[in-house]
Amino acid sequence: MPLDTLANAKTLLLVPGSGDDTLLTQLMDAAESFIEQHTRRNFSGGTFTEYHAAGGTMLFLKNYPIASIANLRVDPARQFGSTTERDATTYVVHTDRGVIESLDGPFLQPYRKGSDDWPDSAKVVYTTATGSVPAAVKQAFADLVGHWYKLAKTSADANFLMLMENTSGTTTKGYSWSLTRGLNIPPGVLELLEPFRVPAV
Repeated sequence: MPLDTLANAKTLLLVPGSGDDTLLTQLMDAAESFIEQHTRRNFSGGTFTEYHAAGGTMLFLKNYPIASIANLRVDPARQFGSTTERDATTYVVHTDRGVIESLDGPFLQPYRKGSDDWPDSAKVVYTTATGSVPAAVKQAFADLVGHWYKLAKTSADANFLMLMENTSGTTTKGYSWSLTRGLNIPPGVLELLEPFRVPAV
């Protein structure tokens, strides 16, 4: 499920007709992929399976807010059979932060100092709601699609040459430096996305 609809993108960009629908769809796919990689999160919602180190008392899921936990299994052998599933009464879910907290100590007793013991020994299957993309992420998505769209249209108008100005007959067209030098990601987009980034593990 995309971060926003083609119709909404066209409304925000003041694009009439359907002549650029294919281009806009491709730019939307690229923008969504960038946002997912940059934030390390998926905002579209759905069901996810993640593996985490089990030597601590908390598991930090990549996607949130959490709608439900299908199951949490902890297994040092990483087989994750049905007998390794943890009872829901042994942990609490902080839905808005995407955190699962053990109520009775580490999920597995650490064999050295540090909560990264037992890597990939906790398996979590969970869901997040669809259609609940934060407004700031939608704005970043629209801004990025719009920037790339203007860049593509400017490049086409300038015959894909890096021109600042082009004279044809008595008509002279000027092109913004920001749209001819290939500025890929506007700083404003990164600022909007910064609060939603999941720290690298």
